[in-house]
Amino acid sequence: MIKKYSKILFLITALTIISSCTVAPLTGRKQIKLVSDESVAQEYVSTYREFIQQAGAKGLLANNTADGQRLKRIGGRMSAAVEKYLNENGMSKKISGLQWEFNLIKTNEINAFAMPGGKIAFYTGILPVLNSDSGIAFVMGHEIGHVIGGHHAEASSNSALAGIAASVTDAITGGNIVSSLVSSGLSITLLKFNRTQEYEADKYGMIFMAMAGYNPSEAITALERMDSIGAKQGAEILSTHPSGKNRIEAARKFLPEAMKYYNAK
Repeated sequence: MIKKYSKILFLITALTIISSCTVAPLTGRKQIKLVSDESVAQEYVSTYREFIQQAGAKGLLANNTADGQRLKRIGGRMSAAVEKYLNENGMSKKISGLQWEFNLIKTNEINAFAMPGGKIAFYTGILPVLNSDSGIAFVMGHEIGHVIGGHHAEASSNSALAGIAASVTDAITGGNIVSSLVSSGLSITLLKFNRTQEYEADKYGMIFMAMAGYNPSEAITALERMDSIGAKQGAEILSTHPSGKNRIEAARKFLPEAMKYYNAK
C-alpha cells in the first residue's frame, strides 16, 4: 500500500513539475514555478515594508544622508534601465509590478538585497567595499536580476516541491530560507539562491548597469573587492554566493556581451 501511494505521489509531483515549467528570460533554461511572480511579490512587499518600518523605528534608516541620496540616484538610473530592458525584450507586463523603493540601512553588515515589487535595501557596510557608483550599480543590478529572473518564485516553488516529495533533493530545490541578521535587533528572512541563479543574476547585473551608463567592466572590479575585502570582514553576502574566483571568471567571459549594451547607449 505504501509503495502504491509513493508511486501516486511521484506521478503527481512529476505532472506538477512538467505543467509548471517556464523559461528563464535571459538564459532560456527551464524553471519550475508553482506560484506566479505576482503572488510572490505581494508577500515580499509586505515583508519588506515591515522591515523598513522596524529600521525607521530604531533610527537605522540612512536615506537622508549623502550616501542615502547617492543610493537613490543610482537606483533611479538602474530602475530606468531595467524598465527599458523589459520593454525591449517583450516583458513590459512586469513593469506594472515594480513600485521602486531604495532604502539604506545603518549597519556594519556587508549585504544588500532586492525583493519582488522593486524593493531594494543596501546596508552601509557594503558601500566602502564596493567603493564606487559602478560597484553599487552592479550589486543593485545583480539583486534586481533575481527579481526579473523570477528566482524568488522559482525558489519558493522548489521548496514547496521538497515538502510535497521528500525525494526531491536539495540539488533540485535551489532555495533555502536563511535569516539575514542586522545589528540593533533587526532581522529579515531572505531566500538563498542556487549557483545557477546567482550566475544569471550577475549577467543581469552587468546588463542593467551597462544600460544605465556604468561600464560593466567595473563589475569585475566590484567582485574582486568583495572577494578580497569582504572575505576578511566576514561578508554575509559572500556566504550565499558562489566562489569569488568562479564568479570573477564568469563575469570576464560575459563582459563582451555586456559591453554591447554599454556601447549601444
